[in-house]
Amino acid sequence: MVSNVSGPCRMPGAARRRCGLLSGERGAVALEFAILFPLVLVLTFGGVQVAFWFQARAMCQAAAQAGVRASRVLGAPAGAGTEAAYAYLQNTAGDTVGAAQVSESPTPTAVSVRCSGTALQVMPLPGLPLSVAQSAAAGREQFTHR
Repeated sequence: MVSNVSGPCRMPGAARRRCGLLSGERGAVALEFAILFPLVLVLTFGGVQVAFWFQARAMCQAAAQAGVRASRVLGAPAGAGTEAAYAYLQNTAGDTVGAAQVSESPTPTAVSVRCSGTALQVMPLPGLPLSVAQSAAAGREQFTHR
């Protein structure tokens, strides 16, 4: 005699229902997969997006610091901080900071450099803020007599 019941519980009727193989549950795994897989993808790509944002933020901060180091030196020419920050971004950041803007604000006793841009976009979500802005400031070097 050949049975048309297959699987771990080879019992017909009520005994089969106790094994958890109800006929109404057919396709439940596929449905759960169809619901959960997009959520897993969004969480994965969301994590990558956050990592790109933090990377762009770190690159802007480092570029601003490089600009301040170049601009605070005694006798530094005007625009030295801006040039140093752009050079840092070009040599180090690659494509991690898009549409980079660097501005330098020198005063007689201090210098401030601000770097802003956008992070790489993994997921095209409207309204997702991907802009980064960082600044660094320090006092200018001065020669003093005692």
